[in-house]
Amino acid sequence: EHVDTESFAARGWDFSTCMVTGDRLGPIDALPIEFSASTPAGGISAELVVCETPDVRGEQIGGRIALFYGELPDARLLLDCQPAAVILVTPDKARAWHEIIGPDSALSGRLPMITLGFADGVDLVRHGVPRLHLDISTTIEDVTGHNVVATIPGSAGPGRRILVTGHYDSVPAGGAAADNATGAACALEMVRSLGQLDLDVTVDFVNFSAEEIGLYGAAAYARQHAEALTTTELGIYFDGQGDFLGRNNIHVMGQQGLVELVRTRCAESGYAADVHHHFTGLDQVFLSAHGVPTLWFQRSPQLTWHTRADISQDVSPAAMRASIAAAVDIARHVDAHPGCFPAGIPDDQAGQIRDYVRSGAPSW
Repeated sequence: EHVDTESFAARGWDFSTCMVTGDRLGPIDALPIEFSASTPAGGISAELVVCETPDVRGEQIGGRIALFYGELPDARLLLDCQPAAVILVTPDKARAWHEIIGPDSALSGRLPMITLGFADGVDLVRHGVPRLHLDISTTIEDVTGHNVVATIPGSAGPGRRILVTGHYDSVPAGGAAADNATGAACALEMVRSLGQLDLDVTVDFVNFSAEEIGLYGAAAYARQHAEALTTTELGIYFDGQGDFLGRNNIHVMGQQGLVELVRTRCAESGYAADVHHHFTGLDQVFLSAHGVPTLWFQRSPQLTWHTRADISQDVSPAAMRASIAAAVDIARHVDAHPGCFPAGIPDDQAGQIRDYVRSGAPSW
């Protein structure tokens, strides 16, 4: 029932061009960092300087294309030094990836910024490439997002609720199979499965939009459904599912008793999973900000996420089915055993959640 979309305002970013050419190397695979600025029409050509630490001075990078290894310097330093453009290379990224900085970052819309895969960064150094040409065209604008919502009424009425969620938006960089077509599909299939059962609890469903640009959809949903969240006993969130080879993870925000329940249910259902009890800052944090204990189902190592290689051929339906079945088992147990775990969020996690959501939608 109540199948609908709910709109909200967000700050959006997209790109149409990202071309990088190096002397002696030719075209290089690259992706713009989220909320990067555009280069002037026709692009820019400038000297390349390699910085192996974020501790730099203005005369080193001013007017040059600055390649940083590992991490970017403080945003204020970059804005003060005014490089022509910024490149980020990290050792754990085999290919160019979509790095998130968020709309509220001081760098948003200020500098042209890109990522390169580690091997491409090594090639620039190995061949002593003196100059690069960058042509980046991006768009930053106010947009309207749309959460997709629905409800399966329970036989006990709205006094007990479970919320099943994912996000269906993607970064502009690639196919977005594991991030997050699989998560959106898992949430849908879980709701379809629960819909075949006679449950006491009401099952709410939402696939969020605008996760990748600052969790706008989850923040909007939490505001619009604050009253329903007061009676929501558990939130289940899917993001990053379907790796063929890897480990199942369940990240718990809630009391220790929920961790113990999840471990017991996984053992009894035969779902091999690492259960982690800690703060995690994705969509579900806005539910937990209203006191809702949440489980984030995720599978690692997620080697292709935010890259052009995140394609459907590289995700496993069998891995997805196993996660769906485990989540359904937990939901059925909670439905059949009211009060089977302590409600609420522990103080340490609650403090981290408050700090994270203080601005309404976080800057990554």
